[in-house]
Amino acid sequence: MSRLALASTLALVLAVSVVLGPSFSGAVRADQTPAAQSTSELERLKTEYADVLALEGVSRDEVLAIARLLRAKPEMAIDQYRNSGEYCLNSGRGTMAHYASDPAKTREDIVYEFDATPLTQAGLDTAKLPALPGLGQMEPGQWYYLPEGRPDPHHKHAMAKPTLVIAVDVK
Repeated sequence: MSRLALASTLALVLAVSVVLGPSFSGAVRADQTPAAQSTSELERLKTEYADVLALEGVSRDEVLAIARLLRAKPEMAIDQYRNSGEYCLNSGRGTMAHYASDPAKTREDIVYEFDATPLTQAGLDTAKLPALPGLGQMEPGQWYYLPEGRPDPHHKHAMAKPTLVIAVDVK
């Protein structure tokens, strides 16, 4: 690893550790020397955060921006992994984004959900939109409608408001 790459990696690890705070530290063995503990911790971090550490430029900056938002308001993160294999970012005001934990397993890599109320009040004819299909059955780029009270396959519960949904396949 070049000095520049090592310095960049260490800077990113430091930035991530500052953003994530105390929850970022891992277990170390008591019988290890401080240098061995540091090396062990660095190797663990490099393995655990390999996808983040591989990012450069704008991609890295975006991940860190999202990390800072989640650090400021961690309750925005909703674990829907057991329900749909996704992680949900509920940014509030009727907007959510679901991120597939393994994009290779779905064409629904990112699913955006929006409260349809303001648009239906403005005249959107939801009858012209197809109903939201089951998990994994969305056509990327197609808008879907989920009526209020119907179960959302990405959440496995009924939504409190009518919802517009669109999926993106990033592959």
